Amino acid sequence: MKRGTLAIALGAAAALAGAPALAPQDPPAHPAAAARDPAHPFAPGERFEYDVKLGIFRVGRASMEVLPEDTVRGEPVYHVVFVVRGRAIFYSMNDSLSSWFSVRDLTSRRFVQDNEENGKPRYRRYEIHPGQGYYVRNDRDTAATVREPLDDASFFYFARTLTLEVGHSYDFPRYFIPDRNPVTLQVLGRDTIQTPAGRFATIAIRPIFRSRGLFSQGGQATIWFSDDAARIPVRIRSRLSVGTLDMSLRARR
Repeated sequence: MKRGTLAIALGAAAALAGAPALAPQDPPAHPAAAARDPAHPFAPGERFEYDVKLGIFRVGRASMEVLPEDTVRGEPVYHVVFVVRGRAIFYSMNDSLSSWFSVRDLTSRRFVQDNEENGKPRYRRYEIHPGQGYYVRNDRDTAATVREPLDDASFFYFARTLTLEVGHSYDFPRYFIPDRNPVTLQVLGRDTIQTPAGRFATIAIRPIFRSRGLFSQGGQATIWFSDDAARIPVRIRSRLSVGTLDMSLRARR
C-alpha cells in the first residue's frame, strides 16, 4: 500500500462476520448542509485503542490519541497521533500519522507521515501555512495549498464535528494538496456494531480521497462512528492489495 497504511492511521482488520452491508444512496448535498456541532467532540487526553486484523488474522494493535494542547508558530493547536503496528507472515507495518491543527478553526498547520511497511521506510513532514497559502514538504519543496487546509488526520477529526444526514454525499475541497480535492464523505446508513469494547449504535461513513492510500477511491473504506454527539470511531475497514484491513475498538478513555 502506498502513501502510508493509515492514510489517517486508520488501518485494521477484516470484516466482522455477518455484518449487514450498507448501500450508499446518492442525493448530493452542498458542504454547507453539513453543519458543525457547537463544540468539538474531542479534547486532549482522549485515547482509543484497537485490535488490528488482516483478513481473519489478528496482526497487531492501533491507537488514536489527542495529546496535550500545543502551539505551532504561535497558533494553539490540537496534536493528534495515529499509530498502527502489525505483523503477519507476508506483511508488516509500523506506521504513524501526526497532525497539528488549529483549536480555533481546525485548519492544518503541520502533518507528519512516518511509515514502514515490509521494511521499507517512508517519511514526509509538511509545514502548512494557511494564511500565506502554501505548504513546505521536508523543509525543501514548496507548493500552493487551499484556503482552509486539512490533512489525512485532521480531516478525520473535522468529520467528527459534522452533522451528517443518511443518504447524503458531501464534497469538501479542503485537502491541503489541491489536486487531490475534493474529499467526499458518503453517509451510508446506521448499524449496530459489536466490538471488544462493547456494542455501539453507529453511523457509517465512506470517506473518499482522490489519492492512493487507505481512503482512496478504490479502497472502499468505511468508518463507523458512534451515533451520538461523541462520534467515537468504533471501527474502520478498508480493502488493500494484501487483503482487508480492519480496526475494531478495544478500549477508550
